[in-house]
Amino acid sequence: MQEEQRLKELEEAGYAANKMYDDSLNAYQAAGEKRMAAEEAYRQASSDLYNTTYSSSDMAEKQEAFRQAKQELDEAKEQEEKAAENFEAAAKAAQDAADQVEEQKQKMRDSAYKDTTYVVHTARIECTCGLRESYLVLGDTHGVKTRQCPQMTVKDCLLNENIINFGGCRSMENPSTREAAEHAVQAAQDAVAAKREEMNWFEKGLDAIANIFVKDTEVEAADSLMEQCVGECIAEFPPDASWIRGHSKVSINGEQVLLRRCSRMCNYGGRITILMSGQPE
Repeated sequence: MQEEQRLKELEEAGYAANKMYDDSLNAYQAAGEKRMAAEEAYRQASSDLYNTTYSSSDMAEKQEAFRQAKQELDEAKEQEEKAAENFEAAAKAAQDAADQVEEQKQKMRDSAYKDTTYVVHTARIECTCGLRESYLVLGDTHGVKTRQCPQMTVKDCLLNENIINFGGCRSMENPSTREAAEHAVQAAQDAVAAKREEMNWFEKGLDAIANIFVKDTEVEAADSLMEQCVGECIAEFPPDASWIRGHSKVSINGEQVLLRRCSRMCNYGGRITILMSGQPE
């Protein structure tokens, strides 16, 4: 539980760092816009001063306008430099915070195999093929609570009933992911073919010569593209599936109590593990 509390604290610090990053980015962009406006005003004042003949009184007025425009430009540049420094510092702080969160998560993953903490409704879970973290939920409780939260058992592993989907799936064993990848590759190949059709006769000649001496990388590029594709999370488990390594001595209605050390393999190759037990602080 101490590790979970530590993760929550780091995540809160990460949220604050991200907020500061967003604010500093907005300030940096605003400073850039102000500097560009000041540059335009300076160019106009310079043009007014040097490209037109004035009386002595007009000249004094134009010189003053030029001086003010130059001062405002210098101030805008200085503000932009400071905003850039703040943005760079905020970006580093946000990255450091994210690294600390990930480091703590990895520490918890490494120690999960021996963690016998009871798992309850709203536990946080991960999948090695999932696009995002998700949660365990329990609609109809088993009548037992741990720290006032519904206790879960090893049989609570139904997709979208107990296991909220992971937002997407990277596994090529998943037919949805493979279909998305095949569509992406076909679209890329169609785009290449269309581009070649637009070539003139000279460009087509050069392309043909290049293909003689240069290895065709179209298949390799397609494989790389497929690896980046994400399909729908449609986690599938064997009939009568359950989480493995539940509590061997504690059960609810004949079902072993779910522990944080438990895991579950999806038929499409993803390994689902429990990052946080869901118990309150």
